[in-house]
Amino acid sequence: MTAPVVKRFQRMATITVGAVIALILIGSLVRMTGSGMGCPDWPKCFGQWVPPTDVSQLPADYQRKFAVAGREIAEFEAFKTWVEYLNRLFGVLVGILGVATLVLSFPLRKQDRALFGFSLGGLLLIIIAGGVGAYVVRTNLSEGMITIHMMIALGVLSCYLFALARSTTSGPSAMWSSAPGKSAFWAGLIVMALLISQIVMGTQVREQVDALLKAGVDRADWIDSLTGAYGIHKFSHYALSASLLFWISKTWRIGTKRNRRLSMLMLGFTGAEVLMGLGMHHFEVPYVLQPLHLLFATLLFATIFLSLSWGWPGMKMDLVKNEKRVHGN
Repeated sequence: MTAPVVKRFQRMATITVGAVIALILIGSLVRMTGSGMGCPDWPKCFGQWVPPTDVSQLPADYQRKFAVAGREIAEFEAFKTWVEYLNRLFGVLVGILGVATLVLSFPLRKQDRALFGFSLGGLLLIIIAGGVGAYVVRTNLSEGMITIHMMIALGVLSCYLFALARSTTSGPSAMWSSAPGKSAFWAGLIVMALLISQIVMGTQVREQVDALLKAGVDRADWIDSLTGAYGIHKFSHYALSASLLFWISKTWRIGTKRNRRLSMLMLGFTGAEVLMGLGMHHFEVPYVLQPLHLLFATLLFATIFLSLSWGWPGMKMDLVKNEKRVHGN
């Protein structure tokens, strides 16, 4: 691949990955502040492209006029409106970055079709995520949609991470002194499966918290009121931590310094997740820990996914085939 073209793609893909992670964090802040219905319509906000800053800018019957799913909306709060609207604006920015990444991947399509394909897949998932966001607003934060929205966001992140991993033939050799064995790779897949299940259960717990908040349950009683997924979620981090340690022990010797640094990041993110989970359980779910808990789970997902991408047995084989095809060998 031509070095300048690849570097431009890598730079843009890295920016897009960072923006997707930031958007996930912002989405969590929307939930934490209860701003999900700050804008009762979509794509406009109270029928305006620039949201109001004061209730005086709205019609007298705005609660009925902008009713959602047959129910009048809550009283206007400028803070919640602008938190939700800024979330939407950042989503548009991610979409623009996705388009830019796809454009920069186009010249590389002959060298690596998958790189272009995953860039396209990431953009399509961003569009789908926007549609799901619109549906969430129109159904007044329909239950179950938080989990779906989060899984789509992780799908977007995966597409750009995998495209980034494939964007240079020096990647696998820079990460591994020799290819991980099948048992090591499967151990990594188990770690990823456990993490995804933790994230899914975490979003379900988040939905329960929202329901408790709407029902007026006192914050001090939230933990005792949680049922179902929470009972598994609060203990399954032990299985995740143990499997991660096992996986790292299987790959540590064949990993380069770069891969070992990535492994240390995984351990750090996991430790932070456990501590924040304990903090939320024992200290009445502090506001600040809710978005941080999701952020570190996302960072852990990204590091594990990137390491798995480099360790995938077919990665180096595909890159060699691409080089042969390009040079006609």
